[in-house]
Amino acid sequence: MGQLVRRGTPDYGRALGALFCIGIGAYALTYAPQPLLRVIGDEFGVGASQSALLLSAATFGLAISVLFWGAVLARVSERRLIIGGLAGAVLVSLAIPLTHAWGVIVALRVAQGIALGAPFTAALAWVGRHVELSSVAQVSGLYIAGTTVGGMAGRLLSGFVNEVTDNWRIGLAAVSLVSAVMGGLAHLLLPATKGRAAGELPPPRPESPWRKRQRLLAYLFAFVGMGTFVGLYNVVVYRVSEPPLSLGTSVTSLLFLGYLAGTVTSARAGRLIARVGARGAMIAGTATMALGIALLIQPTVYTLWPGLFIICGGFFAMHSIQSGRATSLHPKPGIGSGLYLTHYYGGSSLGGILFGLAWDLGRWPAALGLAFACLGVVALFALLSSNAEPASR
Repeated sequence: MGQLVRRGTPDYGRALGALFCIGIGAYALTYAPQPLLRVIGDEFGVGASQSALLLSAATFGLAISVLFWGAVLARVSERRLIIGGLAGAVLVSLAIPLTHAWGVIVALRVAQGIALGAPFTAALAWVGRHVELSSVAQVSGLYIAGTTVGGMAGRLLSGFVNEVTDNWRIGLAAVSLVSAVMGGLAHLLLPATKGRAAGELPPPRPESPWRKRQRLLAYLFAFVGMGTFVGLYNVVVYRVSEPPLSLGTSVTSLLFLGYLAGTVTSARAGRLIARVGARGAMIAGTATMALGIALLIQPTVYTLWPGLFIICGGFFAMHSIQSGRATSLHPKPGIGSGLYLTHYYGGSSLGGILFGLAWDLGRWPAALGLAFACLGVVALFALLSSNAEPASR
């Protein structure tokens, strides 16, 4: 048997620290431009739908590269893919502030997304092959916590630095440097273990029509749910920068503190499923998101943050549920995870553009109408979710 990382050993603590750093570094780079969409868009003279490309381009790169990097893992170690991909993404990120052509910036974000697909794909694959089975859930959970912290930290840092320096380029450069430090720490901390040999991996899981339907619902949720979540957050940045709120980028960055609610609900989603089943948990998550969006119909300082916290809580609970089902219900869990991520980031790319178009055409009412329409589709997916596979006759 290959050498595995076990709880209570020095390698276990190093693995937790390394994966936390990987999550922070990768997700900070992915989402750092989000609070700056209006500032950057104004400099280049583009509207909300085009400025949304700063996020959509990166997530498009992620969506098209995840399955490719999954195939590369058959030939290259997870460690090399994680560190190499993160280093490449940092280098591309440092080039963006030096660029003064809108099309080149968008192209660089696509390239950055492709590079980030490597650590996104390889991180959990490393856990699955190098960590003893009884500890996989805890180690994976800390990685996911790192991604949440990273996404929030990248947005906060870029927004605050822009507010202080009045220069969005310095804000993005600051995030790049933090991610470089996180990548360096991950390189130092990640244990050099042998992991499981191919023969030690579990055999493919049995297939059935029910599993195929439930996986399809998970992929569709990833596409529509993530598109709604990211697209709505994009236009919220525009909405709060206008009267009567007229918030600056430093305060706008604080909107992403709502992700803390997602950290809590995603960790507790398993308990919710145990109590009310997958369908009940999805219905609860959809209703929670609807309540949060309703609070944003007339956003004020008293409804804005509670609404976003509630939206994040509902979405990340559903994301935790469906990402787990997409993996556990696939005969080859690695492929199931890759397909889920492809739909997840594909939805993010398209959602950012569609919500930007809604803002350009009809401002806040049009964006809210699109959000409620998408949530209606998510509600349908929730109703079609099944708690358990029917017994064979």
